[in-house]
Amino acid sequence: MTTAAVAIPALWAIVYWLPSPLFAGFIAAVAAVGLYEYFGMAFPERPLDRGAGVVLGLAVTAGVVAGRPEQWGAGIALTVIAGFVLALAQDGELAAAVQRLGVTLLGVLYVGFFIAHVCLLREQTDGWRWVLFTVFTAMGSDSGGYFTGRAWGRHRLAPAVSPSKTVEGALGAIAGAMVIAELARVLIFRALGPGEALGLGVAVSVLAQLGDLCESALKRAFGAKDSGWIIPGHGGILDRLDSLVFPVVFTYYYAVLPRA
Repeated sequence: MTTAAVAIPALWAIVYWLPSPLFAGFIAAVAAVGLYEYFGMAFPERPLDRGAGVVLGLAVTAGVVAGRPEQWGAGIALTVIAGFVLALAQDGELAAAVQRLGVTLLGVLYVGFFIAHVCLLREQTDGWRWVLFTVFTAMGSDSGGYFTGRAWGRHRLAPAVSPSKTVEGALGAIAGAMVIAELARVLIFRALGPGEALGLGVAVSVLAQLGDLCESALKRAFGAKDSGWIIPGHGGILDRLDSLVFPVVFTYYYAVLPRA
């Protein structure tokens, strides 16, 4: 609760007041920590692979926050090419090297590319409203799922990945997201219609829960309990951003792609 009491006003101030260059630098720093956490879990005994993953991921992040598609495209291409070169150099370890390429590319995209989308979203018309609407709705989903799951959770949602998640909690998460989405529409984003806000609330909640499950799956695959320790009581950056990454990417493309 203490962390949330500090984080919510700080988040509002950062998204609303911070000049674009400083906001981009802040998001790049968040992505850098996320990349360090991801590759620390993925390659705990391979410092060269860890370093290469962080550097390549940051190259993609820099291109996204700068709005330079050619730069982030080059970073993704370099990741694939460098991974194949390293794989070809591993005599007798080709299969493992190709697997490491897949893990590296996933990290570059999931952390370096996806997280930076918040900068792209903020630069759109009503961008700060889009960002806060998405973040607060995802937080409403998390809270609704937590309290509903604790009170009425009986049926496991994905026991192999996250034993504490329940079907009842998932439905409560959707309800919580819809309530907060409508509240956020009234308070900060009147340009959205009521039905549109509710529909976005459902989409954000589903994606937030999917992101949470995917990050749990990654930690289980890597044999890690938490992605890191940087946030008191909440683990690492990726542990807190897991329910925001997919919704932010979705909201950005929803905001910029033409709709009939």
